[in-house]
Amino acid sequence: MHTTDGIILKKTDTGEADIFFTMYTKDFGKIRAFAQGIKKEGAKLRGHLEPLSVSKISFVLGRNGERLTHANLIYFWPAIRGTSEKLKAAHRIAEHVDAQCLPGQKDECVWSLLMESFLVLEKGAYSEEIAERFEMRLAKCLGTA
Repeated sequence: MHTTDGIILKKTDTGEADIFFTMYTKDFGKIRAFAQGIKKEGAKLRGHLEPLSVSKISFVLGRNGERLTHANLIYFWPAIRGTSEKLKAAHRIAEHVDAQCLPGQKDECVWSLLMESFLVLEKGAYSEEIAERFEMRLAKCLGTA
């Protein structure tokens, strides 16, 4: 079993009660993990894995990839969710990380940049420059700039 902090980038419904979560983790980079039965009422993971939130997660490696076994919400970013402009910028940042980062490649620079960018959005006034600056800095972290 592995435990780490992760930022939920997106979720993809699959089946009647299951969801795949794409997240960027502090210790494992981008992963795509399966949460079985999470849509069922009373599911223990429910509410701890919302897109754009930070959670402490535990997962195991199974035959079909990572399977989430535990999650605990750490931070929900309420000010980001308070304005559509900040929320749009946060989604843009998350989509960019998902598109540019390969699974299973830990990168401390990317993790720090993600956390820093979300903190700036949370605490400051919204500016279109935040997402644009993030994209440029991510390219430098990944060596594509």
